Amino acid sequence: MTDLAYPPVVQALAEASQRIGNDPLLIQAAGGNTSVKDGDTLWVKGSGLWLRDALTRPLFAPVALSQVRARVAANEVDPVGPALLSTLAPPGLRPSIETTLHALMPHRIVLHVHAVDVIAWAVLPDVQAHLAAALEGLDWGWVDYERPGLPLTRVVAALMQTTAVDVLLMGNHGLVVGADTVAAAEQVLQAVIDRLRRPVRAALEADVSTLVRIAHDTGWQLPANARCHAVATDPLNLARARRGGLYPDHVVFLGHELTVAPEAMAASLDAQDAANEAALSTWLRLQRALTNPPPYIAVPGRGVLTRDDLPEAAHEMLVCLADVLQRLPDSPEPLYLPAEEALGLANWEAEKFRKTLSR
Repeated sequence: MTDLAYPPVVQALAEASQRIGNDPLLIQAAGGNTSVKDGDTLWVKGSGLWLRDALTRPLFAPVALSQVRARVAANEVDPVGPALLSTLAPPGLRPSIETTLHALMPHRIVLHVHAVDVIAWAVLPDVQAHLAAALEGLDWGWVDYERPGLPLTRVVAALMQTTAVDVLLMGNHGLVVGADTVAAAEQVLQAVIDRLRRPVRAALEADVSTLVRIAHDTGWQLPANARCHAVATDPLNLARARRGGLYPDHVVFLGHELTVAPEAMAASLDAQDAANEAALSTWLRLQRALTNPPPYIAVPGRGVLTRDDLPEAAHEMLVCLADVLQRLPDSPEPLYLPAEEALGLANWEAEKFRKTLSR
C-alpha cells in the first residue's frame, strides 16, 4: 500500500494501475495511461510516468473535466494545460498526452494499454472482420491510426457520435477500455486480452558466445532480456524490423531506423575467424562513437546488442518489439507508420518530454 494522499476513488485506480503496469504484455515503461472521473475532476496519469509506480509516487494529475471537453469542442490548441487544477496537482506533473481521449470517453474509469497481443492484431491490414468474430458480444469500435493526443481524440469523437463503445481498438497503437468501476474495467480488459491472444512463433537461439566476444570493450552489451534476440535471429522478424516502426512508442524510444551489422561480416562469423571478429568489433566501436549512437544493433542470425547506457525504458520497448514480431503471422505484411509520421513522433516535443521523464 502507499502513504500517498489519494482520494479513495483514485486509490482504487492506483492499485489497478500498479497491477496493469507490472505486466509487460500490457504495459511497457511509461506507455499506457489510466484515469478516473470524480465529479468534474478527471484524475489522469502524468506524462512520462510508469503505471507500476502508482502506489509509490504521485502519479495522477487532476484536471477540470468540463473545461477540457469545452476546450476540445472549441478547437483550442492546448485544451488540457489551462484546465490543470494546480492546487491539487502534485508538483511537476504534466497530464498524459492522451488526457483529451480520457475526457471524451463517457466511462468513469478508462484504461489505455499497449497490449502486445492487441498490437499484433492492430498492425495487420483489413483485420476488422477477424476482430468482430473474436469480440462478439462486446460493444467495441475500431479507428485507423492517428497521432496520439488531439488528432486521435477527434477521430474517436467522430466514431462515438454514432457508436457507443466500451472497447476501442486503435490501428498501430493499442487498446482502450471503459467501465463504471475499476473492477469492471479490469474485467473488460482481461476479457479482450483473452479473446485476442495470438500464437507465438518459436524464437531461434542467439549466438551468445560470439556476441560476447565481438562486443568486448566496444560500448555494446547483451540485452537485459534474452527475448530481444528474436528481432535479429529470425529472418522474417529482422526484415520487418528494418522496414520501419509499427507503433508510436517503438519510434519514440528506439528510433525510426534500425541499425544492422554488415551482413557479410555476420555471416562469416561461423568460421570463428579472429580477424573478421576483430573487424566487426571495430565497426561496433565506430557505431558507439557516433554523436547519436543507435539504441541497439541487430547482428543478422546472431542476436542483438544494446548500448551500454541504454535506459530501462528503451530495454522494455525492445522486448516489446520482439514480442510483437513473434506474434505476427507469416502473411500478410503488417502496416508500418509512414516515414513522415515516424519522424514527426521522434521530434514531437510532448514525446521528448515523456521520454526524458521515463529515464
